[in-house]
Amino acid sequence: MTVDGNAKVGPFGTRGVVMFALYLLGAVSAMAAAWVVKQLTDRGGVLLLFYMEMPPYRMPRLRTIFIMVWDACKGFLKKAGTIITLTTVILWVLLNVPMRSDAQFEAFCASDQQCAAISAAVEKPESSTVKGDDGEIITDPEELGKLLDAQKTSYTMDNSWAAKGGKAVQPVFEPLGFDWRINVATLSSLAARETFVATLGQIAAAEDPEDPGAHLATMTYQKDTLTNKAGDQLFNPATVIAILVFFVYALQCMATAGAMRRRNRHLKWPIIAFTYMFVMAWVMAALSRALVAAFI
Repeated sequence: MTVDGNAKVGPFGTRGVVMFALYLLGAVSAMAAAWVVKQLTDRGGVLLLFYMEMPPYRMPRLRTIFIMVWDACKGFLKKAGTIITLTTVILWVLLNVPMRSDAQFEAFCASDQQCAAISAAVEKPESSTVKGDDGEIITDPEELGKLLDAQKTSYTMDNSWAAKGGKAVQPVFEPLGFDWRINVATLSSLAARETFVATLGQIAAAEDPEDPGAHLATMTYQKDTLTNKAGDQLFNPATVIAILVFFVYALQCMATAGAMRRRNRHLKWPIIAFTYMFVMAWVMAALSRALVAAFI
Protein backbone atom coordinates (compact mmCIF):
# COMPACT_ATOMS: atom_id res chain seq x y z
CA MET A 1 0.00 0.00 0.00
CA THR A 2 1.51 3.35 -1.01
CA VAL A 3 0.21 6.87 -0.57
CA ASP A 4 0.80 9.40 -3.33
CA GLY A 5 2.79 12.28 -1.90
CA ASN A 6 0.46 14.71 -3.69
CA ALA A 7 -2.79 13.06 -2.53
CA LYS A 8 -5.08 15.38 -0.58
CA VAL A 9 -8.05 15.23 1.75
CA GLY A 10 -9.79 18.48 0.91
CA PRO A 11 -7.14 21.22 1.07
CA PHE A 12 -4.80 19.11 3.25
CA GLY A 13 -2.21 16.50 2.30
CA THR A 14 -3.24 12.91 3.02
CA ARG A 15 -0.07 12.08 4.95
CA GLY A 16 -0.48 15.12 7.15
CA VAL A 17 -4.11 14.25 7.85
CA VAL A 18 -3.12 10.69 8.81
CA MET A 19 -0.42 11.93 11.19
CA PHE A 20 -2.80 14.44 12.76
CA ALA A 21 -5.42 11.71 13.19
CA LEU A 22 -2.87 9.46 14.90
CA TYR A 23 -1.81 12.23 17.30
CA LEU A 24 -5.47 13.04 18.00
CA LEU A 25 -6.24 9.38 18.65
CA GLY A 26 -3.32 9.18 21.06
CA ALA A 27 -4.38 12.33 22.93
CA VAL A 28 -8.01 11.24 23.27
CA SER A 29 -6.96 7.75 24.35
CA ALA A 30 -4.56 9.19 26.96
CA MET A 31 -7.34 11.29 28.46
CA ALA A 32 -9.70 8.31 28.48
CA ALA A 33 -7.06 6.14 30.14
CA ALA A 34 -6.41 8.84 32.76
CA TRP A 35 -10.13 8.98 33.54
CA VAL A 36 -10.32 5.20 33.93
CA VAL A 37 -7.27 5.13 36.20
CA LYS A 38 -8.74 7.93 38.29
CA GLN A 39 -12.02 6.05 38.69
CA LEU A 40 -10.17 2.93 39.77
CA THR A 41 -7.74 4.58 42.17
CA ASP A 42 -9.48 7.71 43.49
CA ARG A 43 -10.63 7.26 47.10
CA GLY A 44 -12.77 10.35 47.30
CA GLY A 45 -10.12 12.59 48.83
CA VAL A 46 -10.24 16.36 48.39
CA LEU A 47 -8.25 17.38 45.34
CA LEU A 48 -5.86 20.29 45.67
CA LEU A 49 -6.38 23.18 43.30
CA PHE A 50 -3.99 23.26 40.40
CA TYR A 51 -2.20 26.53 39.70
CA MET A 52 0.18 27.26 36.87
CA GLU A 53 1.62 30.65 36.08
CA MET A 54 1.54 31.37 32.37
CA PRO A 55 4.50 33.28 30.95
CA PRO A 56 3.88 36.57 29.14
CA TYR A 57 3.36 36.12 25.41
CA ARG A 58 6.02 37.77 23.25
CA MET A 59 7.34 37.47 19.74
CA PRO A 60 9.98 34.69 19.82
CA ARG A 61 13.58 35.71 19.34
CA LEU A 62 15.75 33.96 16.76
CA ARG A 63 18.22 32.93 19.45
CA THR A 64 15.47 31.28 21.48
CA ILE A 65 14.14 29.46 18.41
CA PHE A 66 17.64 28.27 17.52
CA ILE A 67 18.28 26.93 21.04
CA MET A 68 14.96 25.06 21.13
CA VAL A 69 15.48 23.55 17.67
CA TRP A 70 19.06 22.59 18.51
CA ASP A 71 18.03 20.91 21.77
CA ALA A 72 15.43 18.84 19.93
CA CYS A 73 17.88 17.91 17.16
CA LYS A 74 20.64 17.10 19.65
CA GLY A 75 18.31 14.79 21.54
CA PHE A 76 17.35 12.92 18.38
CA LEU A 77 20.96 12.69 17.16
CA LYS A 78 22.01 11.27 20.51
CA LYS A 79 19.21 8.71 20.32
CA ALA A 80 19.96 7.90 16.68
CA GLY A 81 23.66 7.53 17.39
CA THR A 82 23.17 5.13 20.28
CA ILE A 83 19.95 3.16 20.62
CA ILE A 84 18.85 3.22 16.97
CA THR A 85 22.29 2.54 15.48
CA LEU A 86 23.09 -0.21 17.98
CA THR A 87 19.71 -1.90 17.47
CA THR A 88 20.11 -1.70 13.68
CA VAL A 89 23.58 -3.28 13.81
CA ILE A 90 22.38 -6.08 16.09
CA LEU A 91 19.44 -6.79 13.78
CA TRP A 92 21.73 -6.85 10.74
CA VAL A 93 23.77 -9.55 12.46
CA LEU A 94 20.68 -11.51 13.50
CA LEU A 95 19.31 -11.34 9.94
CA ASN A 96 22.53 -12.80 8.53
CA VAL A 97 23.42 -15.57 10.96
CA PRO A 98 23.84 -18.46 10.88
CA MET A 99 25.54 -18.29 7.49
CA ARG A 100 24.44 -20.88 4.95
CA SER A 101 26.81 -22.85 2.75
CA ASP A 102 26.65 -22.91 -1.03
CA ALA A 103 25.57 -26.54 -0.89
CA GLN A 104 22.62 -25.68 1.36
CA PHE A 105 21.55 -22.86 -0.92
CA GLU A 106 21.84 -25.05 -4.02
CA ALA A 107 19.66 -27.70 -2.39
CA PHE A 108 17.06 -25.05 -1.54
CA CYS A 109 17.25 -23.52 -4.99
CA ALA A 110 16.66 -26.87 -6.67
CA SER A 111 13.45 -27.29 -4.67
CA ASP A 112 12.15 -23.73 -5.19
CA GLN A 113 10.51 -23.01 -8.54
CA GLN A 114 11.43 -19.33 -8.75
CA CYS A 115 15.02 -19.79 -7.59
CA ALA A 116 15.49 -22.76 -9.93
CA ALA A 117 14.27 -20.68 -12.88
CA ILE A 118 16.68 -17.85 -12.03
CA SER A 119 19.58 -20.28 -11.57
CA ALA A 120 18.87 -21.92 -14.94
CA ALA A 121 18.64 -18.49 -16.57
CA VAL A 122 22.04 -17.53 -15.16
CA GLU A 123 23.52 -20.61 -16.81
CA LYS A 124 21.74 -19.94 -20.14
CA PRO A 125 20.50 -16.34 -20.38
CA GLU A 126 19.18 -16.87 -23.90
CA SER A 127 16.77 -19.53 -22.57
CA SER A 128 15.57 -17.42 -19.64
CA THR A 129 11.94 -17.63 -18.53
CA VAL A 130 12.36 -15.13 -15.68
CA LYS A 131 10.06 -12.12 -15.93
CA GLY A 132 10.71 -8.69 -14.48
CA ASP A 133 8.22 -6.37 -12.81
CA ASP A 134 7.22 -5.07 -16.25
CA GLY A 135 6.34 -8.58 -17.43
CA GLU A 136 9.23 -8.76 -19.89
CA ILE A 137 11.63 -11.72 -20.02
CA ILE A 138 15.00 -10.90 -18.43
CA THR A 139 17.99 -12.06 -20.49
CA ASP A 140 20.68 -9.70 -19.24
CA PRO A 141 23.35 -11.85 -17.48
CA GLU A 142 24.25 -9.12 -14.99
CA GLU A 143 20.64 -8.55 -13.95
CA LEU A 144 20.04 -12.28 -13.63
CA GLY A 145 23.16 -12.59 -11.49
CA LYS A 146 21.85 -9.89 -9.15
CA LEU A 147 18.53 -11.71 -8.89
CA LEU A 148 20.31 -14.93 -7.94
CA ASP A 149 22.38 -13.10 -5.32
CA ALA A 150 19.16 -11.64 -3.93
CA GLN A 151 17.68 -15.15 -3.76
CA LYS A 152 20.72 -16.34 -1.79
CA THR A 153 20.52 -13.41 0.62
CA SER A 154 16.78 -13.91 1.01
CA TYR A 155 17.33 -17.62 1.75
CA THR A 156 19.89 -16.78 4.45
CA MET A 157 17.56 -14.20 5.96
CA ASP A 158 14.53 -16.53 5.93
CA ASN A 159 16.54 -19.04 7.98
CA SER A 160 18.25 -16.53 10.27
CA TRP A 161 17.94 -16.16 14.02
CA ALA A 162 15.88 -13.02 13.54
CA ALA A 163 13.45 -14.90 11.31
CA LYS A 164 13.14 -17.64 13.93
CA GLY A 165 12.30 -15.00 16.53
CA GLY A 166 9.73 -13.39 14.24
CA LYS A 167 8.13 -16.74 13.51
CA ALA A 168 8.13 -17.69 17.20
CA VAL A 169 5.85 -14.75 18.05
CA GLN A 170 3.69 -15.31 14.97
CA PRO A 171 0.70 -16.63 16.99
CA VAL A 172 0.59 -13.33 18.91
CA PHE A 173 0.68 -10.99 15.91
CA GLU A 174 -0.98 -13.11 13.22
CA PRO A 175 -4.51 -11.79 14.00
CA LEU A 176 -3.17 -8.31 13.24
CA GLY A 177 -2.03 -9.38 9.78
CA PHE A 178 1.69 -9.27 10.65
CA ASP A 179 4.04 -11.84 9.13
CA TRP A 180 7.50 -12.69 10.50
CA ARG A 181 9.15 -9.76 8.71
CA ILE A 182 6.81 -7.23 10.31
CA ASN A 183 7.19 -9.12 13.61
CA VAL A 184 10.97 -8.67 13.54
CA ALA A 185 10.58 -4.95 12.86
CA THR A 186 7.97 -4.67 15.64
CA LEU A 187 10.23 -6.43 18.15
CA SER A 188 13.10 -4.13 17.22
CA SER A 189 10.85 -1.10 17.71
CA LEU A 190 10.48 -1.95 21.39
CA ALA A 191 13.92 -0.38 21.86
CA ALA A 192 12.99 2.68 19.79
CA ARG A 193 10.13 2.86 17.32
CA GLU A 194 12.36 4.51 14.70
CA THR A 195 14.12 1.16 14.17
CA PHE A 196 10.94 -0.26 12.62
CA VAL A 197 11.65 1.49 9.32
CA ALA A 198 15.36 0.66 9.44
CA THR A 199 14.62 -3.04 9.99
CA LEU A 200 12.12 -3.25 7.14
CA GLY A 201 14.64 -1.41 4.96
CA GLN A 202 17.26 -4.06 5.71
CA ILE A 203 14.84 -6.87 4.91
CA ALA A 204 13.71 -5.24 1.67
CA ALA A 205 17.28 -4.46 0.64
CA ALA A 206 18.24 -8.08 1.20
CA GLU A 207 15.47 -9.25 -1.11
CA ASP A 208 15.84 -6.46 -3.69
CA PRO A 209 19.07 -4.45 -3.26
CA GLU A 210 18.42 -2.42 -6.41
CA ASP A 211 15.15 -0.86 -5.25
CA PRO A 212 14.25 -1.77 -1.63
CA GLY A 213 11.65 1.00 -1.38
CA ALA A 214 9.65 -0.29 -4.31
CA HIS A 215 10.07 -3.86 -3.07
CA LEU A 216 8.27 -3.03 0.19
CA ALA A 217 5.16 -2.24 -1.84
CA THR A 218 5.37 -5.58 -3.69
CA MET A 219 6.01 -7.84 -0.68
CA THR A 220 3.50 -10.65 -0.33
CA TYR A 221 2.54 -13.19 2.32
CA GLN A 222 4.73 -16.27 2.02
CA LYS A 223 2.10 -18.67 3.37
CA ASP A 224 -1.55 -18.73 4.39
CA THR A 225 -2.38 -16.98 7.68
CA LEU A 226 -5.49 -16.30 9.73
CA THR A 227 -6.09 -13.07 7.83
CA ASN A 228 -4.55 -13.57 4.38
CA LYS A 229 -3.59 -16.13 1.79
CA ALA A 230 -0.15 -16.76 0.33
CA GLY A 231 0.52 -14.27 -2.45
CA ASP A 232 -1.66 -11.50 -1.00
CA GLN A 233 -0.06 -8.07 -0.70
CA LEU A 234 1.70 -7.81 2.66
CA PHE A 235 1.19 -4.09 3.21
CA ASN A 236 -2.50 -4.02 2.35
CA PRO A 237 -4.73 -1.26 3.79
CA ALA A 238 -5.96 -3.35 6.73
CA THR A 239 -2.45 -4.36 7.81
CA VAL A 240 -1.08 -0.83 7.41
CA ILE A 241 -3.88 0.56 9.59
CA ALA A 242 -3.19 -2.14 12.19
CA ILE A 243 0.50 -1.18 12.26
CA LEU A 244 -0.26 2.53 12.66
CA VAL A 245 -2.80 1.96 15.44
CA PHE A 246 -0.47 -0.46 17.22
CA PHE A 247 2.22 2.22 17.23
CA VAL A 248 -0.19 4.76 18.73
CA TYR A 249 -0.67 2.68 21.89
CA ALA A 250 2.38 0.45 22.39
CA LEU A 251 5.20 1.51 24.71
CA GLN A 252 8.08 1.39 22.22
CA CYS A 253 10.83 3.30 23.98
CA MET A 254 13.15 1.62 26.46
CA ALA A 255 14.50 5.05 27.41
CA THR A 256 11.04 5.93 28.76
CA ALA A 257 10.83 2.65 30.65
CA GLY A 258 14.30 3.31 32.07
CA ALA A 259 13.26 6.79 33.21
CA MET A 260 10.19 5.30 34.94
CA ARG A 261 12.39 2.80 36.73
CA ARG A 262 14.84 5.46 37.91
CA ARG A 263 12.01 7.63 39.19
CA ASN A 264 10.21 4.82 41.01
CA ARG A 265 13.36 2.86 41.90
CA HIS A 266 11.83 -0.50 40.96
CA LEU A 267 10.43 -2.29 37.90
CA LYS A 268 6.79 -2.43 38.99
CA TRP A 269 5.47 0.56 37.06
CA PRO A 270 7.55 0.02 33.89
CA ILE A 271 6.23 -3.56 33.72
CA ILE A 272 2.64 -2.43 34.38
CA ALA A 273 2.89 0.33 31.76
CA PHE A 274 4.44 -1.95 29.14
CA THR A 275 1.90 -4.71 29.73
CA TYR A 276 -1.30 -2.66 29.68
CA MET A 277 -0.12 -0.54 26.73
CA PHE A 278 0.84 -3.64 24.74
CA VAL A 279 -2.54 -5.25 25.41
CA MET A 280 -4.34 -2.04 24.49
CA ALA A 281 -2.25 -1.70 21.32
CA TRP A 282 -3.02 -5.29 20.29
CA VAL A 283 -6.77 -4.96 20.93
CA MET A 284 -7.11 -1.61 19.15
CA ALA A 285 -5.01 -2.80 16.19
CA ALA A 286 -7.10 -5.96 15.86
CA LEU A 287 -10.34 -3.97 15.97
CA SER A 288 -9.03 -1.45 13.44
CA ARG A 289 -7.92 -4.17 11.09
CA ALA A 290 -11.28 -5.93 11.32
CA LEU A 291 -13.16 -2.70 10.59
CA VAL A 292 -11.00 -1.80 7.60
CA ALA A 293 -11.13 -5.35 6.22
CA ALA A 294 -14.93 -5.33 6.52
CA PHE A 295 -15.34 -2.16 4.48
CA ILE A 296 -12.60 -2.57 1.86
